[in-house]
Amino acid sequence: MVVIGICRFRSPVVPAHARIVNWAFVLVQRSYDPLSRNARLAILWNGRVQVFSGRASSPDGRHPAQADKLVSVRRFAQRLAYYAGFIAGGLWFLVSSAIGVVSLLVVPRNRQTLYLFGLVFCRGLTRVMGWRMEVENRERLDSARPCVFIANHQSFLDVVTFGSVFPERTVSAGKREIGRIPVFGWFYRLSGNLVLDRGNPRDARDSLDAAARTIRDENVSVWFMPEGHRNLGPTLLPFKSGAFRLALAAKVPIVPVVAGPLDAIADTRERRARRGSLRMSVLEPIPTDPPPAGTLAELVASTRSRMQDELDRLRRER
Repeated sequence: MVVIGICRFRSPVVPAHARIVNWAFVLVQRSYDPLSRNARLAILWNGRVQVFSGRASSPDGRHPAQADKLVSVRRFAQRLAYYAGFIAGGLWFLVSSAIGVVSLLVVPRNRQTLYLFGLVFCRGLTRVMGWRMEVENRERLDSARPCVFIANHQSFLDVVTFGSVFPERTVSAGKREIGRIPVFGWFYRLSGNLVLDRGNPRDARDSLDAAARTIRDENVSVWFMPEGHRNLGPTLLPFKSGAFRLALAAKVPIVPVVAGPLDAIADTRERRARRGSLRMSVLEPIPTDPPPAGTLAELVASTRSRMQDELDRLRRER
């Protein structure tokens, strides 16, 4: 049961069952959505506490005004859930990162660290928030390794959603700025992730060459988000070519992973969270040994087109 708000009685007439105190707590049981059948909601209605179970109905049997109030309460509940999850998740994020730093000081560059981080932090947070990841063709996350994964980038919550399905022996590629984040940045660097300085093409190229050797020598995979920036729009941003260059250099397949619209579980613009399922799809691996016909630009464009088609399908079918 989650406390989602407090309202004070303004009416001089307080019903007998609420006379113990002059405050009523708005409660929701097992759901952020007070319109769901699992909700047990107590709100102030014209100076009285009205308890709802299941479908909305006003005290006099009329629905529209009651529904409007419940929609407002639902939005408030979702916003409170978002901030509660943000605060609790942030604290758990720091604790998990600190534990990761300590473990990596004991066992440096452990390639299983990010997978364990996903189990502890990401899956833990998704359970608390009531989020489920429904992954189509999930077996490809393991069968194609070692490989280069590429995924669409919608929000900072991608760390949680994709992290909850992160495969074993996989590292990620990120901007140099990630390494500067206190605690997590230390963890990110110590765990052997690929840190790219896009402002320095030579360093970025050297990092990709080193990553190709690591993939071959240590049998690890690398996770990229080739859009480079967060994008909640319906159209994928142009892809950067680093992930494709790495796959060609290491001679490993490219595995596209597409997450459906994030608003199935959260609206980061309006700061609202809700229980629900986020659909993902793992596409057919793209072999690079031998290299596919055509230029690098054509490989990037064709892969982006496949991922766009899949994103469009997930958006239509939600």
